[in-house]
Amino acid sequence: MGFMTTTSKNAPRSITDPWPLIGRAAEVEDVCARIRSNRSVLLAGPAGVGKSRLAGEVLDELAREGVQTVRISATTASSNIPLGVFAPILPTTAWAGKSGAVNDRADLLSRCATTLVEQYQPARLVLLVDDIHLVDDMSATLLYQLADTDRVTILATYRTKETSPEHVVGLWKNELVDRLDVEGLDTGHIHEMIRRALGGPVDDATMAYLAGKVQGNMLFLRELVISLYERGTLRDDNGIWRLQGEFEATDRLVELVTSRIGVLTPDEHTLMAYLAFGEPLTLSEIERLSTLECTHQLEQKGLVVTEMGGSDIQLRTAHPLYSEVLRGSLPLLRSRELVRRLADTLEHGGPQTDQRLMRTAEWRLLGGGGDPHTMLAAAHVTRWHYDFGLAERMVSAVLNEEPTNFDARILRAQLAGLRGNTRESARLLSSLADSARTADEVLRVAVARLDHRAIYAGTVEEGLGVAYEAERALAGTPYVNDIAARRAALILGKEGPAGAVAVTEGLLSEATGSALVWACMPGAYSLARTGRIDEALDAAALGHRVQLELDEPMDWYPCMHRFYEAEAHTHAGRFDRAEEISRTEYRAAVDHQAIEAQALFCWQRAKTVTECGNPHRAIRLLLTAISIYRQLGRPQFVHFCNYYLAVAQAMAGAPLEGRKYLADLDSSGFPSTWFMGVDPIHSSGWVNALSGDLRRAHADFERAVAEGGRIGDLVGAIAAAHSLARTGAPRRARELCTSLARAIEGELVVARVAHIHALDSADPEELGEVSERFERMGATLLAAEAASDAAPIWQERGDRRRATACRLRANVLAGKCENPVTLSLSGADWSSKLTAAEKETALLAASGRSNKVIATQLSISIRTVENRLQGVYVKLGIHGRHELPGVVSEYTETN
Repeated sequence: MGFMTTTSKNAPRSITDPWPLIGRAAEVEDVCARIRSNRSVLLAGPAGVGKSRLAGEVLDELAREGVQTVRISATTASSNIPLGVFAPILPTTAWAGKSGAVNDRADLLSRCATTLVEQYQPARLVLLVDDIHLVDDMSATLLYQLADTDRVTILATYRTKETSPEHVVGLWKNELVDRLDVEGLDTGHIHEMIRRALGGPVDDATMAYLAGKVQGNMLFLRELVISLYERGTLRDDNGIWRLQGEFEATDRLVELVTSRIGVLTPDEHTLMAYLAFGEPLTLSEIERLSTLECTHQLEQKGLVVTEMGGSDIQLRTAHPLYSEVLRGSLPLLRSRELVRRLADTLEHGGPQTDQRLMRTAEWRLLGGGGDPHTMLAAAHVTRWHYDFGLAERMVSAVLNEEPTNFDARILRAQLAGLRGNTRESARLLSSLADSARTADEVLRVAVARLDHRAIYAGTVEEGLGVAYEAERALAGTPYVNDIAARRAALILGKEGPAGAVAVTEGLLSEATGSALVWACMPGAYSLARTGRIDEALDAAALGHRVQLELDEPMDWYPCMHRFYEAEAHTHAGRFDRAEEISRTEYRAAVDHQAIEAQALFCWQRAKTVTECGNPHRAIRLLLTAISIYRQLGRPQFVHFCNYYLAVAQAMAGAPLEGRKYLADLDSSGFPSTWFMGVDPIHSSGWVNALSGDLRRAHADFERAVAEGGRIGDLVGAIAAAHSLARTGAPRRARELCTSLARAIEGELVVARVAHIHALDSADPEELGEVSERFERMGATLLAAEAASDAAPIWQERGDRRRATACRLRANVLAGKCENPVTLSLSGADWSSKLTAAEKETALLAASGRSNKVIATQLSISIRTVENRLQGVYVKLGIHGRHELPGVVSEYTETN
């Protein structure tokens, strides 16, 4: 067992380093204040809640103040020894006395108390007793006596629901100590603790898993994170910590949980093992497997809990980790015996939920028996729970019994693709295509090939060939529209939104069932890109409704239509509504552990970074999406996300990182497509602009406008024209946007055009109105930029009050969206004083380029560079090149 290797700068030095104390500051101060006032304190709470850590922090705080402190800990072993807990701190002389005398006990207690106090005189002693519920009776009596004096202040931790000596209970019963009940940390503090321990961002699904598994037990949390980290299941995937792989406990975690469970009788252990594999179990099921007497005994020990489930009482283990550890610690033969009996007893009883179906199949995999039909049904369910390894084992079991089972063969091919084995998936699907006989089989193989080879992997030309071949084979059947709908998505990738709309328009009015559902996806997306927002929203709503009415599930979730709905709202300028939809769907995906939907809505929430800002949030969301798409074997989607990640990095103040992502994308060999419209070109423009290369940035933006108009991505084209204006070329942007804007619906296009016109005409009042319009629609970054753009114009007109007000408004808005770096926000005070040529030259010089390099890059003479820079120095009131980085601080990155 060893630590996993990671190259991330966020990797912790050691996951076992002392964890930070989170969420306990108020409690630490409260306890310290009580002790300073000579009040003893007892911290009570369930096991693992963090009592000992809290008490230790209090003791450390008091020690830093010069208070005399001592810590002792009671254990199960010391509880059988009189005064055993005090053995480490009492000298042997304290124990000497006459043996056998009636007053030996009282004499011994008196000597121990006197010796203890005298050791630390004249200072007052603060004595921490950890796990005071475990002390022996004589130690409890001594502590009671000490608490009843003014010479020792006691700080103790106490585990609730434990049997304790009478004098321990008497401490708070007789008000000799202040009893404070320590509760578990809330979810937010648990998440912060995990982030601090790992040293970097953690995806929300992993947070939810960890918090659910430990249920507030901080000791379990620490050991669980260590266990997952050391086994390599908890990984730093390119900057985001995520769970990938199966749980496997370390010896440390096993020992900790085993000690919590304690000693069990053989029957109790068997029932706990049944629960570990099969929970929840109803009382009637338990009667068929064991005895209710064991149930009562385990409930009294606090190892199981009961709850109502339908019409019967259900039992679970009292903590999720009890089951995890028990399953992993049982010998294989014993596990096989237990799960075989579970399956034989329960397979055909009770409601057959997806969860029960999966568990029964797992039992059969380990214990044997079962029928292929049930195993295959479980494999399909398991695939949609994203446990691809388990699903493959189930499919293999089916194919061992029925080698020609078509359903099992196609699922095996799909699972190979989902696990990233694209060659094996292609081989298996090709073999299936050759053996497909019925129209249904031809359709299913073609659909699988289109999904896994064309859409997931991005091989558009190959996919179109498959689609045309399948349409010919299915001509005259009801299935032909299913293929045509997927072909529309490939047309989107090859020709752009206009081409996809041409294919889907007929399907949206003619197709039914699954074909209509699928047509609504490229249809809604492409209609929105062409500016037909209302029709796009109608298509998304139609697809969602029809899919929910289908009798058979599809390979794409209904939430895909919500993704396209949010997309359309974004293009219309309803950013708040889009965020609401995406956030709701994302939370539902986390709650249901649907990682594909998590990735989808992480991506969607980050796509608006150039309008809404929040680059740091966008980076975290995109890293999560990329990690999941890698896990799902979807390189095409990883490729998509990286374009937005490049922009987010640049706007977060790291243009070099953005340029690196773009360079990697360019060198990846991935085929160029129009699935994202002109967003990739637009992204390149922003990264170049924020790297100081305005000439290349403006060329990118102009190309995005031209290509957007050609392929029908009108919203992408107008966004690029707007970016051209935002980076210093409003006149050219105004020329380009005039013909585009008329065909696009929604408030956003109107505001974009108004911003372009206001920049071109240097109209500060119009810029102010545009800023307010952007703010109302949720485009906070655009609102901040428009306000910032107005400030220098008011300043030049001599209206300092309005200039100051605009700067203040811009600063407030920028703060709301994580202070993104853009030319308008970062350079308002200096760039407004320079011509476009001077600004371009200044940015290049500030980034460290020599005059010769600048001259070559801009295709001008070195003398021209020198003249421009002299003009820059005069206008900015600086004395030379060395002062430029301080003025243009956000643009000092070098290529």
